[in-house]
This record gives sequence, C-alpha cells and structure tokens, in this order.
Amino acid sequence: MVELKMSETNEKTVQLAPTCMVSVNRIVKLPVVESSIQTATNVYEKVKDLNGYTKWGFETFENTIQSVVETGKPYAIPVVQKLDGPIKKVDSVLCTGLDYVESKVPAVKLPPGELYTCTKGYVHDNVTPKVESACKTVHSVVDPTVEAAYKIVEPVVQPALDTAQAVKDKVEEFLHLEKNQTEAGNQAEAGPSSSADSKSDTESH
Repeated sequence: MVELKMSETNEKTVQLAPTCMVSVNRIVKLPVVESSIQTATNVYEKVKDLNGYTKWGFETFENTIQSVVETGKPYAIPVVQKLDGPIKKVDSVLCTGLDYVESKVPAVKLPPGELYTCTKGYVHDNVTPKVESACKTVHSVVDPTVEAAYKIVEPVVQPALDTAQAVKDKVEEFLHLEKNQTEAGNQAEAGPSSSADSKSDTESH
C-alpha cells in the first residue's frame, strides 16, 4: 500500500507499507530508490491536479485498481500461502545480494546528492589519472613505431619519387621543344607565300 502525507513544503511524502519480502523493503529504503519514488509521485500528483478532467480520470483509475485488488485478495491469499516457501528462499538470496552490494559499495546508502559528489570525486581521483596514463603509454609506443616505419620506408620511396619527378620534367621539356619547333615550321612555310603575294600586288599597280 502507498500512503501520502503532506510535508511542510506542501509536497506529498510517499510512505510505502511494508511487504512480506524483507529484500523489497530494504531496496525501497535505499536513498536513491526512495528519492526516485518520491520524485515520480510528485510528478504524478502535479499531472493529476492540472485540471478537473485529469483529476477525475486519475481518481477513477485509482479507484478501479483499488477495487480490483480488494476483489482479488480472497483468491490471491491462498496462492501466496502456498508459495510462501519459495518466496522466502528468493527473499533470502536477494538479501544476501544486498548485503554484498552494501559491503562493497557503501555509497549506495548515501543520499543522491552525496552519491553524485562521491562518484565524481572517485572518477576524478582514480579513473581520470589512469585514462591519462594509458593515453601517454599509447603515444609513447605508437609515435616511435610510426617514426621507425617512416625511416624504413623513406629511403625506398624517396628515390622513386625523385625519378618520377625527373621523368615528368623531361616530358614537359620535350613537349615544350616540340611545340616551339612546330610553331617555327609553320612560320617558315607561311613566309615565302606571303612575300610572293606582296610582290604580285606591286607589279599589278
């Protein structure tokens, strides 16, 4: 069952009735879980109180659920009693798991604000230095490897690049000379014909 009480800040405080499982009661009492339930309840109440229609709709839904629960109780109780043994075994296993978590991670008992601060401090003090150290190690290994590979490849590749550049220069020089010779030949062939034409024009006058 869920009970709502008004706090001094006019916010409804959630109080969950104990269940038959100790593990569930312990989980609900964890500050992070308790805070999450409280936040969800506050949001639900604000949405419910938006206007008369939403309030009526949510209250109708709540009453329907309550009616279903009350109607099903007589049928559910015998089933729960038959499953009492398996439920207790599961509850015991869950409690053992909770004990282990709380012993290994005591921060789970802290309020959300303190949990965030502790987590941030742990990351800053422990995780960040290890990550930075790993990055430096990678650079110290990779950079010399790349440099050594460059030194091995450069003597082989550089002469080939120089040869290719020399061939390119020779081809460009040959094409330039060929172009000049072609232009000179065209001018030589055009020269006599043009002079003969000018001479015939003079005699006709």
